[in-house]
Amino acid sequence: MKRALGAEEKSARRAAIVRAAEALLHRDPAATFSVDALARRAGLAKGTVYLYFHTREEVLLALHERQLHTLFDALARALERPRADARSVVRAGLRHHGGHPEFYPLAGRCRTMLDTNIGADAALAFHLGLAQRLATLGARVDKLYPALRPGEGAALLVNSYALIIGLWQQADIPAVLHKAMQRPDLKVFRMDFETQLERALLDLWEAAERRGGRNRP
Repeated sequence: MKRALGAEEKSARRAAIVRAAEALLHRDPAATFSVDALARRAGLAKGTVYLYFHTREEVLLALHERQLHTLFDALARALERPRADARSVVRAGLRHHGGHPEFYPLAGRCRTMLDTNIGADAALAFHLGLAQRLATLGARVDKLYPALRPGEGAALLVNSYALIIGLWQQADIPAVLHKAMQRPDLKVFRMDFETQLERALLDLWEAAERRGGRNRP
């Protein structure tokens, strides 16, 4: 008779599956890998993976959630610094993304995954966890910019996330158009994604800073 797993062991297995997905995503940003490959990477049986996640997409959603919380940790540290401002907060976020290049395609894919192959319970848990974190982090933004209306800090974070996803999807040219993008009349669609992202986020945050009147220590 097999010994029942305790809560810590279950949590460790779940974390191992998510780490395996992250490792596979580094090699396969399009996330075409199978649950079989995921199980092998995690050192578990395929059936064990399904005990913790109903679908491969739920594993990817859990990975994206973990990455978002790591990003929020980086932003929270930046907001607590004595000379925190729009530029320092934006650059803290971009440094995080620089160490996790798979963040962008995964973020862009999550909306479609939520509509297709993720259960209602997993989708709700994802949004509830993010809502709690956004409320806490948004309150820190409100504190930095005291003239903002209550809740505008959280809205700024949500708008930043939407901007990242939208700009990535625009920059991620479909394979069928790669050669055509060299045409001069399509130049407007070619962009330096990281440069454009930094400029767009700075515009967004500096506008909030002007409205909110930075709280100087």
